[in-house]
Amino acid sequence: MVYYRKIGDVKPNGSFFTKGVVMTKVDMKKNKKRQDILDAAYELFTTKGFSSTTIMNIALKAGVGKGTFYLYFDSKEAVRDELIVIKASRILTKAVNAMEESLGANRKVGVADRFIFVADFILNYLSKDLTLLRFVSKNLSWGLFLNSRIEEKNSDVINFKDFISLLIERDHVHLKNPDILIYTLIEMVNSTCYSVLINEDPVSFEEYKPYLYHCIRLLIDDAREN
Repeated sequence: MVYYRKIGDVKPNGSFFTKGVVMTKVDMKKNKKRQDILDAAYELFTTKGFSSTTIMNIALKAGVGKGTFYLYFDSKEAVRDELIVIKASRILTKAVNAMEESLGANRKVGVADRFIFVADFILNYLSKDLTLLRFVSKNLSWGLFLNSRIEEKNSDVINFKDFISLLIERDHVHLKNPDILIYTLIEMVNSTCYSVLINEDPVSFEEYKPYLYHCIRLLIDDAREN
């Protein structure tokens, strides 16, 4: 039996297929087992804790054998890394969709405003899902930058670096050292997740927002080439 995913079908990360994908029944079963393992691992990592969760725990929860687990992942660290990428990409997808719906192609809205909109969406989203926040905290920047190995297995995930590069290109902006700028901006958002959202240190998120977004704007403006 051959199945066909049509344009508009929802991908695992919450975005949509832009082209048809032919899948056999075997492919469907493999995808389901892989997803079952990821779902089981996420539940265990966020309840028992990563260090207290074993591969056997994950396999039993997913309803697969330990040997089957190793057909899909080399270790529980590999599962965690893939989950971080998928979760981060799913949030980014929602943020980008919200940005496009709100700001659209308005040429008066620059790169800094668009980045701040996306950063604000991500931080607000995480502040309402503390389980997810604790899971991705300290690793959000890694998840948004992706990992080439994981990207090959999840071709539908969004790379934050590519997203920002597209904004820069679309607005015809030339920036000095764009890779360093993008890394710095994402690290600022990542540190906010851990320090401010989780610990409210040194202040609450609402108090910190104006300072964070002002710094983002200054960094982007300073990076512009005259």
